Amino acid sequence: MSRDSADAVVVGGGVVGCSIAYHLARRGATVVLVERDTLGSQSTGRCAGGVRRQFSSSANVVMQQLSVELLAGLEAETGVDPEFRHIGYLFVLTSDKQVEDFRRFLLMWHETGVTDARWLEPREVRELAPLIQGDDILGGTFCPSDGIASPHAVTLAYSGAARRLGVKLIEGVEVDGIVQQAGRVQSVRTTAGEISTSAVFNCAGAWARKVGALAGVDIPIEPYPRNIFVTNPMPDVSRRHPMTIDFATSFYFHPEGDGLLFGMGMADEQPSFDTAVDWEVLDAMADVIDRRAPRLGTAGIQTAWAGLYEMTPDHQPILGPVDSVEGFWCACGFSGHGFQQAPAVGYLLAQWFSGEPPQVPLDVFAHRRFATGTVEPENNVV
Repeated sequence: MSRDSADAVVVGGGVVGCSIAYHLARRGATVVLVERDTLGSQSTGRCAGGVRRQFSSSANVVMQQLSVELLAGLEAETGVDPEFRHIGYLFVLTSDKQVEDFRRFLLMWHETGVTDARWLEPREVRELAPLIQGDDILGGTFCPSDGIASPHAVTLAYSGAARRLGVKLIEGVEVDGIVQQAGRVQSVRTTAGEISTSAVFNCAGAWARKVGALAGVDIPIEPYPRNIFVTNPMPDVSRRHPMTIDFATSFYFHPEGDGLLFGMGMADEQPSFDTAVDWEVLDAMADVIDRRAPRLGTAGIQTAWAGLYEMTPDHQPILGPVDSVEGFWCACGFSGHGFQQAPAVGYLLAQWFSGEPPQVPLDVFAHRRFATGTVEPENNVV
């Protein structure tokens, strides 16, 4: 690579980086995206594909409203169908505290425009999700317009549209330096040469802390491996079965191909970049499956994989420019919600970069919150 120059360099070619590159280019910026592997090959290609608005933080709900809107128009805009299936999201609640919290969230969801989210009594939970069992179920919330989309298709949509707008997408190349002068970004060094630029977008996901360190910025993100399993065919389970989450344990499942995809967070998780499938997780989940969805436990496993969650201390993303280095922007730390937030994040950060105030205020996601202590944690993390 000869010495390139660009208005912005995007580091990381997952769905978030591709969305940002596309939206920046759409507003006239010259953009180079650098991905050390292949586009969408890391966390994006290994996620469960969920899209929901049932969050505890109103800022996330509002942002997701925009993402859902953008996904609805994605095929018309890019020619690629995001395969967004509105099977709905169902949260299964089993404690008085959860019931109290989710009844309160429901009011907030309605106020923020998620008008089809509704409360379910225990009988309705079982009717809607016939695989679910348990005498301890106290109720649930359900939003029928939530659902699942294809991470591969959405990444392809944004990367293809970005390329048509002149974005240079470079794969198999690593960023190994961010050059500054007087506290301002001057260029990005890569294993294939240097790119002059005054703006860098850190979209490196679980590796975002390493990219931050190149600019002398501490990005409080830790990688946590999450395992996903897909059962053998379960032809008697409807393909419209909602994405179902047992909130107390974070055990979740949804139809995938002719089987069911499922996973669960572990209480004793440790940070690691290891993405080998941990089959012991399956043993640890056995009790929960047996209690909550016993038929799933008899189906057998067709395939499994692991990806990395990029966790921040408050389970919220870090979005926007950082105070200490002019021209260093973050779009990372999504804590399991990056795929679904990517459409809105690309749109809003491109708006901000081009000098407009973002249509959804992003102050709650600013990097400085870790220094000022003004945090609004996201509690509905799956």
